[in-house]
Amino acid sequence: MNLRQINDLWNEYKEKYDLPEDIQISAVQYDAEKYVEGFFNILELLEGKYILHLNPRFHLYSDSYARFILFHEFTHFYDFINSSYDETEDLFVYMNAYSEFHACRVTLARFMERLTLKTVHIDKIQIPGPFNEISIRHLLEEGLWRVKVSFEQFLETLEPNDFIMTFRQLMYLLGYISLFENDDVLLEQTLQFAHLDTDDFFDLYHALKEIDYEEILRLTRKIYNSAFLIYLRGFFRRNYDRRILPDDELENITADNCDEYKAILDQRQQEFAA
Repeated sequence: MNLRQINDLWNEYKEKYDLPEDIQISAVQYDAEKYVEGFFNILELLEGKYILHLNPRFHLYSDSYARFILFHEFTHFYDFINSSYDETEDLFVYMNAYSEFHACRVTLARFMERLTLKTVHIDKIQIPGPFNEISIRHLLEEGLWRVKVSFEQFLETLEPNDFIMTFRQLMYLLGYISLFENDDVLLEQTLQFAHLDTDDFFDLYHALKEIDYEEILRLTRKIYNSAFLIYLRGFFRRNYDRRILPDDELENITADNCDEYKAILDQRQQEFAA
């Protein structure tokens, strides 16, 4: 599928969802990571550049799966065009939380041609896969595995990008789950399995379903701040042993006082070495 063919599909999407006719996709770059089929770049969008970033395997996929991916990415463009945020930070949070949830929800609903799912549909309904059709069970189980693995990797490596991946994969999964009549049960099972069963994640899910933008932004920031604390305290623990930094003192370290703590601990370390 070349750029002209992609823009033909984009034109159909724009007409159906009442988007400005003059916005065209200017380029396609095949630079998405292994477990990401496509992504958007907010800075490019702010410059008026609608560039699709797709997985290098995109040309190998079935036509139905390629359309599945494109509908998802087009929905990100839709959300960006209709957003009301002037601040880049607010827009970043909105696009990486609500838009990922929204794109997965409406894409799955569009290809199933139904707005609600029952448990029985998990195995009965087939949807487009990369090379063959797959069950919804396969989609959910694969998504859950990716969330769990990404979060475990974050806890091990303390790399911020691993948490960003965790959050993105979770938004995908929550978008799919939101179509089920028993979504509260699936939500609890999902968050417990991934070790993300905190009030903030439960509350975020309901804010996403209710399209409460203010609450979505507040909770997403709170969740990212909690992840940053895990990273920050992990950094301190790796660099200062318990003789220099006892566990009870580690819990007092925050983003506001970390520079001050580092100076104190460096001094302690020098004194201990002497």
